[in-house]
Amino acid sequence: MMAEKNTRAGEWESRRSGDSIPCNRRHADTPTPRYVSHDPSASGIDRHEAPPPHRILIVAGEVSGDKHAAKLIAALKEREPRLEIYAAGGEKMKAAGATLLHNLVKMAVLGSVEVLRNYRALRKIFYAILAFVREQHLDAVILVDYPGFNIRLAKKIKKTGLGTKVIYYISPQVWAWGTRRKWTISKHVDRMIAILPFEKQFYSDTEMPVDFVGHPLLDDLKLEYTRAETRKRWGLGEQTRVVALLPGSRWNEVRRHLPVMLRAAELMKRELPELEFATCEPPSEFRSFTMEELGRSAVTVRIGEGSIYGVIDASDLALVASGTATLETACLLKPMVIVYRVSWLTYFLGRALVKLPYIGMVNVIAGRKIMPECIQGHATPERIADTALDLLRDERQYAAAVEKLRGVRAHVGDPGASVRAARVVLAELGMAGVER
Repeated sequence: MMAEKNTRAGEWESRRSGDSIPCNRRHADTPTPRYVSHDPSASGIDRHEAPPPHRILIVAGEVSGDKHAAKLIAALKEREPRLEIYAAGGEKMKAAGATLLHNLVKMAVLGSVEVLRNYRALRKIFYAILAFVREQHLDAVILVDYPGFNIRLAKKIKKTGLGTKVIYYISPQVWAWGTRRKWTISKHVDRMIAILPFEKQFYSDTEMPVDFVGHPLLDDLKLEYTRAETRKRWGLGEQTRVVALLPGSRWNEVRRHLPVMLRAAELMKRELPELEFATCEPPSEFRSFTMEELGRSAVTVRIGEGSIYGVIDASDLALVASGTATLETACLLKPMVIVYRVSWLTYFLGRALVKLPYIGMVNVIAGRKIMPECIQGHATPERIADTALDLLRDERQYAAAVEKLRGVRAHVGDPGASVRAARVVLAELGMAGVER
């Protein structure tokens, strides 16, 4: 995603396909929910009974979106247990209490070229979702990032004329692509819930209400073990210098980033033999590839148990794929080298669209390049290793980097973003909710 994986800026918007799949036909794989009439005069409904529950659909198409949407679902359910929540997303949303209609997350891809390979399947799900919205007369649809899919879905929902509210949680990074899509979003979205501090100002010249709630990742920054305990589990002392290798959360990221990161680690080890390396437990989808690459490497890489945060916290520096992990690393105050590689076609398409001089979210929030970036042709093992070694060898430069990250962390808000987002949703639906 240029500027945090959003190189697919025009994937769905540019494909102006007609409604060749009837929109009133339910997709064969879509579970049939219990239909609740919203007409109090309908047969069998007592006018004195409690009103029917509000019914919403949440759409998230990426791993991070699934995680953030799941926390929103949990916060909504805690305050309004009668809410009926449906999802097109992933297993985390299902575990949080939503009825999962489609698993979009398992199709998560990176880049325009990769999207083409999944186009037919994504299009089929798109129109199945739209049919569900039309048939079920939902109170609201909450869209979570995933702009190529969700912006187009917002437009289609509004064209139904059903009055379904469209709420966007986690704004697409349209500030990186130029302003045209800002007006498209503001025309078709009833309310925006922003997680980055500058986004409220970005939309200030539109009529769309915008609420800044802070970044939901701050709710996740909980460590199971202290830095010393993690290092002890790895058999390393407190003074040992550790570099984290964070190649990404998607297959297309890992296959492009992990080999080059491992080669960079070998070069770094040659220069500083005392260095040690660690990475996160790989997802089952590409565990075999990860283990094979680690086995071929000349350096030993420890695999951290649990979440990514323990690995980052126990490290001194990270080689990190551009994405949410750059902000997670920043919030844990660990200097980093940002790495980004995609297909060349995706890269050139992205460069034509993206208006920012840098892509790492930590640099975007800072408004300047505070962490080095090794992008595409510059993402070579030699360049990555040299850049990382410069940070590790220069104590003054390293300390300055930590202070810059401290400033970024102060800008992303306080913990509790998911709860604040849930309050905004309930207010938009005219529901007070119960604070617990």
